[in-house]
This record gives sequence, structure tokens and C-alpha cells, in this order.
Amino acid sequence: MEIPSLEILKAKILVVDDQPENLHLLADALSGEAYEVKGVVNGAMALMVAKTVVPDLILLDVVMPGLSGYEVCEQLKTDQVTRKIPIIFLSASNDAVDRVKALSVGGVDYINKPFQVDEVLLRIKNQLKLQAAQQEILKFNIDLEQRIQERTFQLETANQYLKHEIEEREQLTKLLQESEEKLEGILNSLEEVVWSADVATNQLLFLNPAAQEVYGRPVEELLAYPDLRLASIHPDDRDRVTAAFASNIEISDIEYRVIQPSGEIRWVWERSRLISDSSGNSRRDGILSDITDRKQVEADLSYEAKHDSLTGLPNRAAFLGRVDRAIHHSKTNPEYLFAILFIDLDRFKIVNDSLGHQVGDELLVTVAKILTDCARNQDFVARLGGDEFTIVLHQIQTIEDAQVIAQRINEQLAAPFQLQGHAVFTSASIGIVAGNAEYQDSAELLRNADLAMYRAKSLGKARHEVFNPEMYAETKELLTLETDLRQAIIQNQFVLQYQPIISLNTDKIYGFEALLRWHHPTKGMIYPDKFLKVATETGLITAIGELVLRQACQQMSDWQSRYPASANLKISINLASQQIKEPNFLGTLDRAIADSNLSGECLQLEIKEAMLMDYKSEIFDLFQQIQSRGIGLNIDDFGTGYLSLQYLKRFPINMLKIDRSFIEGMLQDRESFEIIKMIIALARTLKIGITAEGIENLKQLKVLKTLNCEFGQGYLFSQPLDSESAEVFLER
Repeated sequence: MEIPSLEILKAKILVVDDQPENLHLLADALSGEAYEVKGVVNGAMALMVAKTVVPDLILLDVVMPGLSGYEVCEQLKTDQVTRKIPIIFLSASNDAVDRVKALSVGGVDYINKPFQVDEVLLRIKNQLKLQAAQQEILKFNIDLEQRIQERTFQLETANQYLKHEIEEREQLTKLLQESEEKLEGILNSLEEVVWSADVATNQLLFLNPAAQEVYGRPVEELLAYPDLRLASIHPDDRDRVTAAFASNIEISDIEYRVIQPSGEIRWVWERSRLISDSSGNSRRDGILSDITDRKQVEADLSYEAKHDSLTGLPNRAAFLGRVDRAIHHSKTNPEYLFAILFIDLDRFKIVNDSLGHQVGDELLVTVAKILTDCARNQDFVARLGGDEFTIVLHQIQTIEDAQVIAQRINEQLAAPFQLQGHAVFTSASIGIVAGNAEYQDSAELLRNADLAMYRAKSLGKARHEVFNPEMYAETKELLTLETDLRQAIIQNQFVLQYQPIISLNTDKIYGFEALLRWHHPTKGMIYPDKFLKVATETGLITAIGELVLRQACQQMSDWQSRYPASANLKISINLASQQIKEPNFLGTLDRAIADSNLSGECLQLEIKEAMLMDYKSEIFDLFQQIQSRGIGLNIDDFGTGYLSLQYLKRFPINMLKIDRSFIEGMLQDRESFEIIKMIIALARTLKIGITAEGIENLKQLKVLKTLNCEFGQGYLFSQPLDSESAEVFLER
């Protein structure tokens, strides 16, 4: 790119003269030419401005106060920033000595005063043009030098590359010679067969010694008789191999079998490439590997992948594949009917835990043999895993055929098995499902058979059940219920209702029992009997129980603060067995009391008899710690269990609550009446409270008062109420 001249750029000019009239004259003239002019009246200012502005040219007066023009010029020329600025001296002296001195200190021109403005402008233009020309020459020289260096570098690089290429070619020639010498040795040492053959004649052009191991024949024999190699291929594979060899496919991959003269069969994998020359002649170059061992491993792995290592029966994957084929067959043959038996051994875990896994494994092997014997020849017996087995019953007439086999299995399992000196008993819960064209896959059938099996197990074990759609609907409903329960906990959908407990001696309120309700967003109010079983099975009962505990404590605390007369009322809360098994139950209990500011003496926890029977020693310390907090322990539904009186005396129980079933029948059933009478007498003997649940009429109330029952609750007094309605009892 061409560098613009200083004239075009409108150069900056510094004028230095101690005569103001000269400064003004020159400044006006130069500004008229569109130069950028700076003017100063002494040398010191000139030095400062020159370093700051760095003008393109300086008009410098020689004679000035302080520093002379010569001294200013000398200082400018010694400074790296200003040394190249052209300086034109202005002087009234026309002496040759002054002119020489001006040029010797670094000036480029010398103008006498008084000066002609036109002359000054002309000389300035000449100097600026000269300066621009010098810059053009300098740039040209720099560019030229750079081009020379670049070209020199290119030539040197080319020479180096040429030298390197010559050396590399010499080295490659040497390596090629060495490679050709080694190639034959390498090919001859390979375990893989390397071959080359003419496509048109099938004549072998090359064959390495490894061929003898694969074909069982000398290499020379194979080279001498072109058809011998093809004749060695297994008859079932020969046409396929011949077609691949003669095809126009560039790269061919194929596996086939070779029969050796001894009759031994070897599996081989062969890859070949079609190569054609300019004359149209074609050959195939290939490599062949013996994969006999790999094929054997694959066969072993395939068997292991589809069979159970313990019993030798087909495994889950094989079973599902067989079921899928049966479903497909039923879709193409409407008369074909099949069934699945899902077999789960009862109490197998007890055998494993008590007698050890070796005995458990022997039992599984024995059961596998029994199942195979009970099935028919066309049936398919498999082990899914653990103690679960399945049987695919092919070509049955009716579902009764499957039931007969299921009954036969349990009959065979009824006798004890002698295993390692132990008499082992077992039975099976069996689910049966009929297969038909309506099923889409094996997973659906297996699911239904599993549901039927669990139904059999829930009905007492050692039996079979046939699947019906209601089983799936019930399971789906339970799954939906579980999902809704989890959402209910998160969204706080549970509410409490409160049923008053009345003192039968004073007819005044003693407290409330907090009763759980679920306010479902679409199904409305749901009672515990519809969801507690699922909550217990899924472990959600612990979280729900904590919600009930905290809410009930808080409600009673609120009532006590608003109704001073209610300061001693009790709130009773039902506990689930999972709650007291929680390691941090006491911590949860303490937080509920502390957060609600409720006295422990106002809280009563209700438990079932079975909780004392199942966890006698484990919960004794827990109950003692609960009692130490002033919290009461009540046994709910007393009389329906089998609690020993010894345990009742030992545990710190505050109250027995007579089950409503006895209250309901006490007026018609002498036995119920006597049981109630006995329970009340027992409570008095043990000096613990007694509450009758389910009082619904005045006759029941009168009898209970006659028997000196202390407390009662039931619809006679009030049905369960929401917190606002329950306050009616507090306002009395």
C-alpha cells in the first residue's frame, strides 16, 4: 500500500520565534495552507512541545533569549523521539559561518530574515516532499529486504526438502529391499493362512505353510491341485464360498467349515479382496484364520447364557424366548393353546437360613428334577432364579390340563427330602395363566402368572390359582394407591378427626382419640381401612404416623391454650409397629412434644397386643422411656389377641381399650358380656384404666356403668369430628 505524503496528511509544524509578529505572520500563512501549526516563543518551550506533539517540521529562530536555536536543535537531535524531525533555521544573519553551523547541528535549511512568506512556504513544501520521498525509499528498502529474506528462506527450505526427499528415497529403497527379504519369512511364520488365487482359473498363486494346519494337507499338494482346496470345504458351505470367491464384491468376509482328510472339522474365518489390473485380469488375496476354538467358546457361552448353572434347566432368557415363540404360534394357529405355570417354593428362605446354602442348592436341584418329571415331553421347564421356576405347557386342551400338572407337582413335593442328613419339607405356590393370541409379549404373560402365584401364596401356600383379570386390576389399583399415598404425604392431604372419650363416672369429656383420614383430591374422604395395609407394606406408614403425631399434639396444645378448662384433657394417637421399630422414634416423639409445647402427661399412645408379643424384650426399654416422659400407653382393641397376662403385668400399660366387637354383642351374647366383665376386673386388679369402644346406645352405656367401666367412646356420644366441630365439647 502506498504511504500518503506528509503534504496530503496536512503536516504538523512547530514555529519557534521570540518575536510575536513573526509567529503570527508564519502561523497565519501556514494555517492558510491547512497545516496544523503550534507556536512557541523560546527554546525551552520548543523542546517540551516537540517531545509532546512530535511535529513533522520545525521553523526555529536562531537568536532567542535563553537557549539559542542551535542549542535547541542539538538537544532535539540527541533525543530518540525528535531526532528525525527536519528543522529549518530562521535568522537575520546572512553570514556563511552561521549557515554552516546551522547545517552542522542538524538543520536541513536556512532562511534569512526578513523572509518572504512564499519562499518559506515553498521551502517547507520541498522539505516535506523530501521527507515523504525518504519515507517511500525507506519503505521500499524494507519491503525489498523482506522479499529477499523470504525468497532466500524459500530457496533454503526447498533445498532442505529436496535433500531430505533424496535421503528418504534412498532409505525407502533400502527398506523396501529389506522388506521384500523379510516378507516371505513373515508370511511363512504366520499362524493365519495367507493366500492369493486367480479368479478365472482358481489357481493358487501363493499359499503360506500355515495352510497345512487348517487343511490337513501339504502346501505343495494344495498348490499342485487347484480344486483340492474347494473340495475340502464342507458340502453345506461350498456353494456359498464359491459364490463369494467369484463375486464382484471388493471385500468378502465369510465363515465356513473345512473337512480334513482325518474327518476333523475346522471352522475358519476368511477375508479376501478383489484386485484387478489394467489388462482386466483379476485375483483375490486373502487371509484365513482358524476359529474352531472361538466357535466352541461361543457355543459354550450360548448354552450358559440360556441355562441355569445350578440345575441345568433353561434360564429366564430362554424361557421368555420360548414364550414369545408360543405367542407367535398362537397368532398363526388359532387352535393352539398353551399355559404357563409360575412356581415359587414356600419357606425356601427358612431352609437356606437354617440348614445352609448347600442344602438349599440340593433342594433346588431336586425340585428341578421333580418339575421335569411332572411335565410332559413337549413342555419347557425353566428356572427364573432363586426359588422360582416356570413351565411352558404346550398344546393343552383346556386350562384344567395345567391345573392337573400343578396338583401333581405339589403332591410330589409333599414327601420329605433327605438332604445331607436332614429331612427337608417344602411345597409350592403356583400361578397358572392361559396363553393365547391376545398377548403381545412374554413379559405380560409372566406378570400375570406371577400375580396368580402371589394370590395362591396369600391364600395359604401349597396350592395353585388360575389368573383372572381382576387380579391385575387389584394390583394396578394398589400401585395407584401407593403413588397417591406418596403424593398425599408430599401435599399434606391427610387430616385428623377427633372422637371424644367420655368419663362414665362424671359424664364429662376425658379427651379425644385422633383418627386419621385421607382427603383425596378426586376420591374424597378415604378411611384408613382402605389404605393402611398398603402404607404398612410400603413403609410409608412411618412418615404418615409422624404427621399424625405432630398434628394431633399441636391441635391439643392449641385447644389447651384457648380453653383453660381443657388443660388436663388427653389426646390418644394410634401407633403402627413400624413406628416403634424406628431407631429414632423417641427423638421424633420428643420433637413433636417440644414443637407443640404439649405436656407429655396429656399424650396417650395406643398400640396393638401383637406389638407386645412380637417385640417383648426389644420394646420394654422403649416403653419405660416413654413412660418416664409422662406419656401414657394404651392397648387398643384389647381382647382380640393372645397377650399373656404375664406380659400385661410386666409392661407399663396405662389403659386397656375393650374392642368394639365385644361391646356390639354384649346385650345378645352372654360370652361377650362375660369377657367385658373379666377385662374390667382385670384392669382394676392391675390398677390400670379401662375404656369401652363402640358404645352406640343407652343400654350398652347403662351396663358398662354397672360394671364400673371408667371411660367410653362411640357414636352414642359423638362420631369422629373435625377440629372445629370438636370444640363444642370444649365449650361445655
